[in-house]
Parts: sequence; structure tokens; C-alpha cells
Amino acid sequence: MYSNFQFSEQLPAIPHADRLQWLLIAANWLMLLGLAGTVLSVEVCYVFADHFSLMTQVVAHISTLIFATLIKFGYIMRCIALKGFGEQL
Repeated sequence: MYSNFQFSEQLPAIPHADRLQWLLIAANWLMLLGLAGTVLSVEVCYVFADHFSLMTQVVAHISTLIFATLIKFGYIMRCIALKGFGEQL
């Protein structure tokens, strides 16, 4: 079967399986990046707010929204790839 984080040689015999695998891998990495960024920005905004300047906290608040959006886009890409592979969501 296909891998979720790296390219695999064993793909289903469907059209554009290589593109779907690329989309799935990109989606998973995008969701992972979004999650790590969201956690980091929340840490800067709330947990360690006393250690950062006001400008850094403003940037962290804005980046929280951006990183959360990356998680959502990654999830949509993942759903598209899995639907292309024929899996039930």
C-alpha cells in the first residue's frame, strides 16, 4: 500500500496514483507543520508571554490563525487524496 509520509513503490493500480500519493504526503506534512506551528505560537502567546516582547506576541497571535489554517488545508488535501484512492472517510 502507499505510505503516509514518504514515497512508496507499492501503489494501487489506479490512474494518477503517483499524484495522489504526492498529495497525501504533502497534506500530512502540512498538517504536521501546522500543528507544530500552532502549538509553538500558543506557547509564545500564553504560556511564556512574560519572556517575549509585545511585537513578538502580536506576531504569534497572527501566526496562530495562519498555522491553524494550514491544518485545515492539509486535512482537505488529505481527504481529496484518500477519496482518490477509494477509501471511505
